[in-house]
Amino acid sequence: MEEVNQKFASALRVVLVIVVILFVALHIALAAGLRINGTHSFPVGLYFASRKRPGKGDLVFVNPPPLPLFTLAKERGYLNVAYSPTPHLVKRLAGVAGDRVTIDSAGVAVNGIRLANSTPSNCDGAGRPLQPYVLKDHILGPGEVLLMSDYNSASFDSRYFGPLQATTIESVIKPLLTWN
Repeated sequence: MEEVNQKFASALRVVLVIVVILFVALHIALAAGLRINGTHSFPVGLYFASRKRPGKGDLVFVNPPPLPLFTLAKERGYLNVAYSPTPHLVKRLAGVAGDRVTIDSAGVAVNGIRLANSTPSNCDGAGRPLQPYVLKDHILGPGEVLLMSDYNSASFDSRYFGPLQATTIESVIKPLLTWN
């Protein structure tokens, strides 16, 4: 019986060491720029964060501001559906300072051009109500950005929360390994 207990204790130590090594490796990878997207705004998978200055058209990793709408989004499962140190969004930087933005029932237009997959919905996939954000010919101010998904028409993006401050952008990201 004692021999079985010693084998079990030895196996348990090995498992614990492996878990600790994996945990430390994951945190090192996150610190080095690995980002994990589990939302469906863009393909699920691993992304790498760069120090590149965000520009229009870039894919960006966004830390939402502490607003009630984002608390609701987290409660509904729109954010933080994969391991991440903070709730996050992966979006395309669709509008920057000086761009003219309209958000209406037909979708989102930037400088008069309607964006793909931008028609707002009145409810999410679970049938819960969504309130589109409405803008008419709004000129984005200094430090304001418009964040969208051109990948998924059901994405939670600026058509529901409007423009955000550019400071919410953590980094520009590039896909490493994605699936969907």
